[in-house]
Amino acid sequence: MSDMVDGEGFSFSSAYPIQVLVRLAGGDPHSWKELDLGPGYFRIEPETEVGVRIHSSNDATLREIVQEFQACPILTHLDLSENRKISDKGIEYLNPLNSLKELNLSSCDITNDVFSTLKIISGLEILNLSFCPRISDIGLKSIRDLKNLVYLDLQGCPRITRAGLAWIERAGLTIHKH
Repeated sequence: MSDMVDGEGFSFSSAYPIQVLVRLAGGDPHSWKELDLGPGYFRIEPETEVGVRIHSSNDATLREIVQEFQACPILTHLDLSENRKISDKGIEYLNPLNSLKELNLSSCDITNDVFSTLKIISGLEILNLSFCPRISDIGLKSIRDLKNLVYLDLQGCPRITRAGLAWIERAGLTIHKH
């Protein structure tokens, strides 16, 4: 549940064990600071963005967590790393989170099918797909649709080749592969 508080900030609650991060709006991607741990009620100051780190989740709990956050226009960072029970189906639940700029799917159980969902999240600037060994060159073609993407992490993705990287290379996009 979330609600706007007349220009004085934003508040929301979560029934799940999440880590809530904050930074000044438009701040450095490395300036996230922990606000609190859930479950609980969170009050966010004005001019602030929210990031959420979700631990020990699966597709079903991810769906419920996204429902809690879909009305949160300041959620710009979502870290799902090392949630090996989150699959392509779970990632589909992220569609309502249209304010996401940063998404970490490192070590999730995703395949090339995830790219049809990711291209819908058009505002993504930073995408971490490291150590997702089921991703291959075929899926990368959809990355070209993410025009705002400036950083892509593909470290530990052995099915990504130089040829696949050549399909998506462009000015303004940094790709981390090794």
